[in-house]
Amino acid sequence: MLTYQFDDFNGVIIDTCSVHEDKTSFLSHLKDLLTFVSGHKRLIWLTLPITKSHLIDVATDLGFVFHNCLETQITLVLRLVEDAYAPFVPTYTLGGGALVINDNNEVLMVKDRWSKGAGYKLPGGHIELGERIEEAVIREVLEETGIEAEFDHIAGFATKHPYQFGKSNMYFVCRLTPLTNRINIQDTHEIVDAQWIDLTTYINDERHSPFNREIVRTAASGVGLKKFELENNRGASAKHEVFFIEN
Repeated sequence: MLTYQFDDFNGVIIDTCSVHEDKTSFLSHLKDLLTFVSGHKRLIWLTLPITKSHLIDVATDLGFVFHNCLETQITLVLRLVEDAYAPFVPTYTLGGGALVINDNNEVLMVKDRWSKGAGYKLPGGHIELGERIEEAVIREVLEETGIEAEFDHIAGFATKHPYQFGKSNMYFVCRLTPLTNRINIQDTHEIVDAQWIDLTTYINDERHSPFNREIVRTAASGVGLKKFELENNRGASAKHEVFFIEN
């Protein structure tokens, strides 16, 4: 039989490990569960690993619909009442760009293999699941330019929709202080060139995108949002990262 637990929102979460791999047995167990919880629960959650993906049609034939999917598993839901609320899946991907300026008033810029034209842009890339913003931009700068740097503050952010897979993207512009100066591109599969470019020269060069030129112009001297370590930031309500304006 299926084992499960009740959540705080009048829903039922099926224990994945209790799902029988045989279709006939799974169908019988799932029907028994539906009979037991119908009338006093609102929603059933079912997560199937890829090794049990052959059971998906058993669930969908009973009314389950897809909710979210990862590389190794898919989660389905069954609304036992029409207006049952299932929290939406994440709608944003996150990216980070690094504004790195050295003591010579030069800004660090890169050109990747997919860029069109002669323009250069900020080093940066995707922030991976669970990765901190500051860690991501420091990592991207090192991979794309070989420059070691330390995080200073978030200078601004922008959003774009649609982005990938019909979702939105949030792009954080982060100010970093370089610790080294010698360029040594590590990610040569993506980056074809990296340069220190005079700040004023970059801003006035129309070969670069207006967006990147505006970032450099406005964020080069701003204060931005500093990272803060909050006292008692632990437990179920702990924040992954906190940024405030520094007084």
